[in-house]
Amino acid sequence: MPEVRLTRTLRVPADPAGDAIGELLTAIAHQEGPWRGFALHVSLGDLHLPDVGYVAVPIDLTVERHREQPHAFEISFVSANLPAAFPAYKGTIAVEEAGLGECTLHLRGAYELPMQLFGRLLDAAFTPGVAERSLENFIDEIGAACEARVNQREAEFIRYRFYARAPR
Repeated sequence: MPEVRLTRTLRVPADPAGDAIGELLTAIAHQEGPWRGFALHVSLGDLHLPDVGYVAVPIDLTVERHREQPHAFEISFVSANLPAAFPAYKGTIAVEEAGLGECTLHLRGAYELPMQLFGRLLDAAFTPGVAERSLENFIDEIGAACEARVNQREAEFIRYRFYARAPR
Protein backbone atom coordinates (compact mmCIF):
# COMPACT_ATOMS: atom_id res chain seq x y z
CA MET A 1 0.00 0.00 0.00
CA PRO A 2 1.61 3.27 -1.10
CA GLU A 3 1.78 5.84 1.70
CA VAL A 4 0.80 9.47 1.34
CA ARG A 5 2.16 12.41 3.34
CA LEU A 6 1.05 15.74 1.96
CA THR A 7 1.21 19.15 3.62
CA ARG A 8 -0.14 22.55 2.66
CA THR A 9 0.15 25.92 4.42
CA LEU A 10 -3.14 27.74 4.90
CA ARG A 11 -3.20 31.47 5.53
CA VAL A 12 -5.88 31.27 8.21
CA PRO A 13 -5.72 30.45 11.96
CA ALA A 14 -5.93 26.81 13.04
CA ASP A 15 -9.11 26.94 15.16
CA PRO A 16 -11.47 28.31 12.50
CA ALA A 17 -9.68 26.23 9.84
CA GLY A 18 -10.28 23.02 11.81
CA ASP A 19 -13.97 23.83 12.12
CA ALA A 20 -14.20 24.63 8.40
CA ILE A 21 -12.40 21.41 7.40
CA GLY A 22 -14.87 19.39 9.47
CA GLU A 23 -17.83 21.13 7.83
CA LEU A 24 -16.40 20.68 4.33
CA LEU A 25 -15.65 16.98 4.81
CA THR A 26 -19.12 16.40 6.28
CA ALA A 27 -20.71 18.18 3.31
CA ILE A 28 -18.74 16.00 0.90
CA ALA A 29 -19.67 12.84 2.83
CA HIS A 30 -23.37 13.78 2.83
CA GLN A 31 -23.28 15.08 -0.76
CA GLU A 32 -24.66 18.47 0.29
CA GLY A 33 -24.85 21.72 -1.66
CA PRO A 34 -21.95 22.48 -3.97
CA TRP A 35 -20.18 19.34 -2.70
CA ARG A 36 -22.74 17.01 -4.30
CA GLY A 37 -20.90 14.82 -6.79
CA PHE A 38 -17.45 15.77 -5.44
CA ALA A 39 -14.77 13.97 -7.43
CA LEU A 40 -11.04 13.41 -7.37
CA HIS A 41 -9.47 14.59 -10.59
CA VAL A 42 -6.28 14.53 -12.62
CA SER A 43 -5.47 16.31 -15.83
CA LEU A 44 -5.16 14.33 -19.03
CA GLY A 45 -1.52 15.43 -19.08
CA ASP A 46 -0.97 13.39 -15.89
CA LEU A 47 -2.10 10.36 -17.93
CA HIS A 48 0.44 11.18 -20.66
CA LEU A 49 -2.30 12.32 -23.04
CA PRO A 50 -2.78 15.75 -24.64
CA ASP A 51 -3.51 18.10 -21.74
CA VAL A 52 -6.91 19.35 -22.94
CA GLY A 53 -9.08 18.35 -20.00
CA TYR A 54 -9.25 16.14 -16.98
CA VAL A 55 -10.58 12.84 -15.67
CA ALA A 56 -12.83 12.99 -12.61
CA VAL A 57 -13.82 10.09 -10.38
CA PRO A 58 -16.69 10.78 -7.95
CA ILE A 59 -16.02 9.41 -4.47
CA ASP A 60 -17.95 8.10 -1.49
CA LEU A 61 -16.23 9.67 1.53
CA THR A 62 -16.65 8.73 5.17
CA VAL A 63 -15.44 11.07 7.89
CA GLU A 64 -15.11 10.76 11.63
CA ARG A 65 -13.62 13.20 14.12
CA HIS A 66 -10.28 11.97 15.52
CA ARG A 67 -10.60 11.01 19.17
CA GLU A 68 -7.31 12.42 20.42
CA GLN A 69 -6.38 15.35 18.21
CA PRO A 70 -8.40 18.53 17.92
CA HIS A 71 -9.02 19.52 14.30
CA ALA A 72 -8.16 16.05 12.96
CA PHE A 73 -10.45 13.71 11.07
CA GLU A 74 -10.25 10.08 10.05
CA ILE A 75 -11.30 9.79 6.42
CA SER A 76 -11.65 7.07 3.86
CA PHE A 77 -13.02 7.04 0.38
CA VAL A 78 -13.62 4.80 -2.60
CA SER A 79 -14.89 5.47 -6.08
CA ALA A 80 -18.66 5.99 -6.13
CA ASN A 81 -18.81 4.04 -9.39
CA LEU A 82 -16.81 0.82 -9.79
CA PRO A 83 -14.94 0.94 -6.46
CA ALA A 84 -13.05 -2.25 -7.37
CA ALA A 85 -11.45 -0.49 -10.35
CA PHE A 86 -9.96 2.53 -8.54
CA PRO A 87 -7.65 2.99 -5.53
CA ALA A 88 -9.25 3.22 -2.07
CA TYR A 89 -7.80 5.69 0.46
CA LYS A 90 -7.74 5.60 4.25
CA GLY A 91 -6.00 8.10 6.51
CA THR A 92 -6.28 11.36 8.41
CA ILE A 93 -6.59 14.98 7.50
CA ALA A 94 -5.58 17.43 10.22
CA VAL A 95 -4.94 21.11 10.86
CA GLU A 96 -2.26 22.28 13.26
CA GLU A 97 -1.02 25.71 14.24
CA ALA A 98 1.86 27.23 12.33
CA GLY A 99 3.01 30.84 12.10
CA LEU A 100 1.03 33.91 13.08
CA GLY A 101 -2.38 33.65 11.43
CA GLU A 102 -1.43 30.47 9.60
CA CYS A 103 -1.88 26.76 9.98
CA THR A 104 -0.71 23.59 8.29
CA LEU A 105 -3.05 21.11 6.63
CA HIS A 106 -1.80 17.50 6.67
CA LEU A 107 -3.08 14.53 4.69
CA ARG A 108 -1.55 11.27 5.86
CA GLY A 109 -2.54 7.73 5.05
CA ALA A 110 -2.30 5.10 2.36
CA TYR A 111 -4.17 4.03 -0.70
CA GLU A 112 -4.76 0.50 -1.86
CA LEU A 113 -4.42 -0.19 -5.55
CA PRO A 114 -7.15 -2.28 -7.13
CA MET A 115 -6.74 -5.72 -8.68
CA GLN A 116 -3.75 -6.78 -6.52
CA LEU A 117 -0.65 -7.49 -8.65
CA PHE A 118 -2.24 -6.38 -11.93
CA GLY A 119 -3.19 -3.04 -10.34
CA ARG A 120 0.38 -2.44 -9.17
CA LEU A 121 1.71 -3.32 -12.62
CA LEU A 122 -0.81 -1.00 -14.29
CA ASP A 123 0.08 1.80 -11.85
CA ALA A 124 3.81 1.40 -12.40
CA ALA A 125 3.71 1.00 -16.19
CA PHE A 126 0.88 3.21 -17.45
CA THR A 127 -0.28 5.58 -14.72
CA PRO A 128 2.67 6.23 -12.40
CA GLY A 129 1.82 8.72 -9.70
CA VAL A 130 -1.74 9.36 -10.88
CA ALA A 131 -3.36 8.24 -7.61
CA GLU A 132 -0.99 10.44 -5.61
CA ARG A 133 -1.55 13.35 -8.00
CA SER A 134 -5.32 13.07 -7.43
CA LEU A 135 -4.67 13.26 -3.68
CA GLU A 136 -2.52 16.36 -4.19
CA ASN A 137 -5.42 17.93 -6.08
CA PHE A 138 -7.75 16.85 -3.24
CA ILE A 139 -5.71 18.56 -0.50
CA ASP A 140 -5.29 21.67 -2.68
CA GLU A 141 -9.05 21.90 -3.25
CA ILE A 142 -9.92 21.29 0.42
CA GLY A 143 -7.29 23.81 1.53
CA ALA A 144 -8.57 26.50 -0.86
CA ALA A 145 -12.19 25.89 0.19
CA CYS A 146 -11.18 26.05 3.86
CA GLU A 147 -9.40 29.38 3.42
CA ALA A 148 -12.37 30.78 1.49
CA ARG A 149 -14.85 29.68 4.15
CA VAL A 150 -12.80 31.12 7.04
CA ASN A 151 -12.24 34.40 5.18
CA GLN A 152 -15.94 34.66 4.34
CA ARG A 153 -16.89 34.14 7.98
CA GLU A 154 -14.38 36.74 9.13
CA ALA A 155 -15.73 39.25 6.60
CA GLU A 156 -19.31 38.57 7.74
CA PHE A 157 -18.30 38.98 11.39
CA ILE A 158 -16.56 42.28 10.69
CA ARG A 159 -19.51 43.54 8.64
CA TYR A 160 -21.90 42.58 11.44
CA ARG A 161 -19.74 44.30 14.07
CA PHE A 162 -19.43 47.41 11.90
CA TYR A 163 -23.16 47.74 11.27
CA ALA A 164 -24.09 46.81 14.83
CA ARG A 165 -21.93 49.66 16.19
CA ALA A 166 -22.80 52.25 13.53
CA PRO A 167 -24.66 55.30 14.90
CA ARG A 168 -28.33 55.36 14.04
